[in-house]
Amino acid sequence: MHQNSRHENETLALDKMDELRDDFALRGRCEMFRVNLKAMAAAHQLAQGTNLRGHLVWGRKSHFEKLLTIRNLQSNDEDEDILQFFREHHDPVIFMERHAMKRAEFRKLISPLVRSGHLIQDYRGGFKTISPNSDSDLWDVKSEYIRGLVSEYPVISLKQVERLAGSAFSAEEISDVMHAFEEDGTLIKGFLVDDLQDICWGRQDILEGLKGIRKTRDLVVPPSDPLIHYFGSLLRERFGFGSAYMVFHKEEPIAAFKANTKDGVIEVTDFVGDSELEKEALRVMKEFAWEHDMPLTGKLYEQLRSR
Repeated sequence: MHQNSRHENETLALDKMDELRDDFALRGRCEMFRVNLKAMAAAHQLAQGTNLRGHLVWGRKSHFEKLLTIRNLQSNDEDEDILQFFREHHDPVIFMERHAMKRAEFRKLISPLVRSGHLIQDYRGGFKTISPNSDSDLWDVKSEYIRGLVSEYPVISLKQVERLAGSAFSAEEISDVMHAFEEDGTLIKGFLVDDLQDICWGRQDILEGLKGIRKTRDLVVPPSDPLIHYFGSLLRERFGFGSAYMVFHKEEPIAAFKANTKDGVIEVTDFVGDSELEKEALRVMKEFAWEHDMPLTGKLYEQLRSR
């Protein structure tokens, strides 16, 4: 999955992705990484808003309009003045001056609207009001969104879809959509994974062609990569983390670690892994750090190196 979703460069990767959280997520999707996400946001006029999993992500305005449509949330009457202002203007300084408001007060005022998806912040720091697609059928929009999610995975369980989709979808809605995909031939259903007792859905065209799939390189999947939600149960059960960097060697998860990434370094703060494959895990982590030009640091990392 990861290998087939990588593109030649960051421009092609951005064209294929609706949302990105950070440079780690962008770098993982391109073979050649020349320009960081901040520069790409300016070049492609991206904005930052809240996705359906509650994370701040970069994306196009049309994507956030779709997300607000899926949320199906009406704004509060007391927020209408703010939303109306940012329909006509984008500069927050004008709003603060008009209301004799400090930046901290302004942030407190707009944060709920950013979280609910009614406001986004553009690459220049301005804000824009988002409106839902009123001419679209809600069920059709939700179904197509789920279809886009599941189409990227050869096999997926109901729990995995729930994690990927976010809280805007109920379990019943997701189940109904998945059953509809069965009926129209998009997916097949069954016990599709040998060591998994859960019923899964899979794309028959991908499953039939599994023998021709090339092997995935050793890699680290960061917490900001959407793939991490696909491996959420495995991350918790095997490594005890809710969110972490997952290390893969020979297509198997062998370790997970937590890290701080401020000041241009990756400071390892926690590590859980197979003791017999610790050297391999460190090698993959070093390659990951080298790709991002961010050296590994920290007392724990030095302890791991010296073992």
